[in-house]
Amino acid sequence: MLLTWVDGVAADTLPADDRGLNYSDGAFETLSCHEGRIQHEDLHRSRLTRALTALGITSASEQGERFFANAGQCLETARHTGIARLTITRGSGPRGYTPPELPQLRSILSAYPQPESSHSALRCAVANTRWATQPQLAGLKLLARTEQVLAAAEAAIAGWDDMVMLDSDDHVISSSRANLFMLLDKKVTTPCLDRCGIAGTRRELLLTQILPALNHVFEIRPITLAECLSADALITTNSISGVTPITQLGQSKLMSDAGSDWVTALQRAMAEASA
Repeated sequence: MLLTWVDGVAADTLPADDRGLNYSDGAFETLSCHEGRIQHEDLHRSRLTRALTALGITSASEQGERFFANAGQCLETARHTGIARLTITRGSGPRGYTPPELPQLRSILSAYPQPESSHSALRCAVANTRWATQPQLAGLKLLARTEQVLAAAEAAIAGWDDMVMLDSDDHVISSSRANLFMLLDKKVTTPCLDRCGIAGTRRELLLTQILPALNHVFEIRPITLAECLSADALITTNSISGVTPITQLGQSKLMSDAGSDWVTALQRAMAEASA
């Protein structure tokens, strides 16, 4: 059953003048929940704060705290287990791009059942749709997700599980819905996201906690498609599916024995970190 709240009150409609609808003026977080508890809430709250700051929202940190407190209360009351999406818009406003001087931010919280099944491994191709370069907004989970929508549509039409997405310089950035990590020559690498892409909370968890705990050397740098095709393993990671290997990229099969062991270790560590 789908549950929705607008500004903390059960509702399923929005005013037609909401700036999130009209201009994608806002940000959102996709949350994994267990009996009302938001997993890794601190990582999500921190990223939402960064997004609100980039949008020029006054007192972004305090606003983020307030929105997560309210969302947590709704989810705890419902004892929700599954997926939730917390969307923050700049609220209602007059026609035109210029934001209102004193916006009344609006929160939309939606709670969904846990997905019935997820892929144990992914078959992917390379999307024709490229990430647009915008360093000012890189890494943030803002409402405008047009590139990912188009890439996901490509996957659906062609029968792939997901699409690997590149930037305008042919560097690998992500899949349409997840961050990427690569194991190559015993070294772990993830794409640099200083020009485009979204810096996921599970990506941050891997970089700051899981990989160091497993004594893995890693680097953040531009990655080429050729490197991915020769990697021992290539994984996606997000808040819904955790760690999932890509075992086919186009016509190339991926995953060595060493890569398989690495993936298993990461999946175990991610599950423990999210328990």
